[in-house]
Amino acid sequence: MKIMTFNLRCDFFLDFNNRWDIRKNLVFDIIHNYNCDIIGTQEDTNKMFEDISNNISEYNIIGNPRSKKLFSERNDLLISKENKIIDYKTFWLSETPEKVGSSKWYSVFPRICTTAILELKNGKKIRVCNSHLDCFFSKARTYELNKLLEFIKKEQQREELPLIIMGDFNSNPNSKLIKNFTSNKICNKRLVAVQEVNKDLYNKATMGHFKGKENGTHIDYIFVSEEFEIVDVEIIKYNIDGKYPSDHYPLMAEVNIN
Repeated sequence: MKIMTFNLRCDFFLDFNNRWDIRKNLVFDIIHNYNCDIIGTQEDTNKMFEDISNNISEYNIIGNPRSKKLFSERNDLLISKENKIIDYKTFWLSETPEKVGSSKWYSVFPRICTTAILELKNGKKIRVCNSHLDCFFSKARTYELNKLLEFIKKEQQREELPLIIMGDFNSNPNSKLIKNFTSNKICNKRLVAVQEVNKDLYNKATMGHFKGKENGTHIDYIFVSEEFEIVDVEIIKYNIDGKYPSDHYPLMAEVNIN
């Protein structure tokens, strides 16, 4: 199976020639052409969600906005219709995870995780989580990741499943946050970044700033539990005549589940 995490970059007015309407067809190309089983997106606004929904027919899209504001962002999961969605929800990385728009005071924006239990086309069940941590403060990222882990641990205690956790963690591979995350177990399951299959990728940017940069910020991840065999990983540099679909590159992994 193939998994992708893709920060779509919200439609920000100061992006000028990189506004959503100019690059959205490039995003559709990637979704169509790479034929993933699961795609986690970040920073898609309600308008972007509508455009994707209207142009992508081979996926079911699940998730909710992080607040009730018009331009609120989402962390959606696109699930290939060959796989079955058993259950899903969006929760907030706060003291009140069920409360829409809730956050810790030092987090500039509400942060969320969209999670789902899937039955794959081979009959196996897995749990998938897609999130986007704070872009300003390490303290906020640590808090938010701890809240995400608290939720997953409770869910895993109810039903232990193979795990995929993906998203934009806004932290580099050598950060304390990432090192602590991969050194701990979740209900006896150790998580590994798919990049470990090719550690040279850690030196490659996952954020190209619409410019095709090779080296630089590496902040996007897919983590899998030990039931998965990592076959291949790619940072996708798809563009047409130097026009990129986002300021981030999609990160894609091919995995087998044992």
